[in-house]
Amino acid sequence: MDIPAKLVYELKKRTDLPMMKCKKALVDANGDIDIAIENLRKEGTKTIGKLKDREMKEGLVFTHQAGDAAAAVAVLCETDFVARNAAFQEFGNDLAKQIFDHAPEDRGDGASIAQLKMSDGRTVQEQLDELVGSKIRENMKVGEFVCFRTADGMVSTYVHHNAKIACLVELKGDGLAGHDAVKQLGTELGMQIAFHSQLEGLTRDDIDAAWIAKEREIFVAQAAEMPEDKREKIAEGKLNKRLKEVVLLDQPFIRNDKESVQQHVDAVAKEAGTPVAVSRFARISAGA
Repeated sequence: MDIPAKLVYELKKRTDLPMMKCKKALVDANGDIDIAIENLRKEGTKTIGKLKDREMKEGLVFTHQAGDAAAAVAVLCETDFVARNAAFQEFGNDLAKQIFDHAPEDRGDGASIAQLKMSDGRTVQEQLDELVGSKIRENMKVGEFVCFRTADGMVSTYVHHNAKIACLVELKGDGLAGHDAVKQLGTELGMQIAFHSQLEGLTRDDIDAAWIAKEREIFVAQAAEMPEDKREKIAEGKLNKRLKEVVLLDQPFIRNDKESVQQHVDAVAKEAGTPVAVSRFARISAGA
């Protein structure tokens, strides 16, 4: 059957599939573009089934920020080539905005927002199914997301240069956005968090007691060959060092390891002439 090139191009525009595949779909549908699209969607469902178990080690993070709020989300895929695809990036940018506007909770993963509506009215899952089954033909999923809002401070967003790590930091205080030093602090803290994937909490009070007990048990065992009267002191010293690695405010500051993060926050607050407190942070990654 002779299929007009104009019709093939129209199907390509509507599906973003290769011209030859569009032509074949139209031939199989006897030139009916709606039937061709329906058949391609059915074929896409079969493709999804074949791809669903493939491992996803690549992806990107996407962010959206306005005023004193910000959202970030990770979208995962199989290859870096797909992560550079325009359709993949369009999906990620729209998803970040919809999370910013309509996410039902501050944190979650793809399963919790599968039915969230995208800008075209379809759900997140419906768009993912189309991308995997008809356009990208590679396994994809939505990873973690986070959305911070504050009424008495500012939210800073940091995206690592590889676009695979995004960090949000909430700072509490009056008129913080008007101080350049505080805005720089937000960026620096985001960088600090990006480089430390092992972070467990903001302060020591945030660390799970069971986690601390287990670490102490390990360090006591490591000191078993030491004199008995020194074992506890050695174990406590190692535990204190370990806590400095996993507690954000206790960590050595990334730009000056002679001071802790908390000491640097205090110094910036003094420079700005206003109290500044780090209230929460989040780190999400895509294949990193």
